[in-house]
Amino acid sequence: MKQAFILRGLPGSGKTHYAQTLADELVAGDQSQYTICSTDDYFTDEQGNYEFNKAKLPQYHNLNIARFINALSEGIPLVILDNTNIKKWEFIAYVSAAHAMGYQVKEVIVGEVKDKSLQHLYAKRNQHGVALKTISKMAHMFEW
Repeated sequence: MKQAFILRGLPGSGKTHYAQTLADELVAGDQSQYTICSTDDYFTDEQGNYEFNKAKLPQYHNLNIARFINALSEGIPLVILDNTNIKKWEFIAYVSAAHAMGYQVKEVIVGEVKDKSLQHLYAKRNQHGVALKTISKMAHMFEW
């Protein structure tokens, strides 16, 4: 059965860890059997340094959906979208593409969006320097 997972959650909530754990559990970490698609990958250089550039965000989102659709078209059994996906419109194209390619789609909210104490934790542990104020704003805008 081909599966696509749409991960949603605030920065620092554990989406990337969840994605890798999911791959380890469902396909024993066999890299030929899964693809994790994250727009964050495009902000990371060869040395692993992350540098966010808001001006590049639309371009990188387009590259990420292209990578996702390519993985679907190759028939990779497990395809995971690892983005914040705060608003539903941000991931609807991914869901539509996965359904069109015969994938079962599961939406997973990682972490607790509305918990203020956890928002503080997420601000401390997210690896991209997203401030608490921004995380709180994203939590307020989160669409269920």
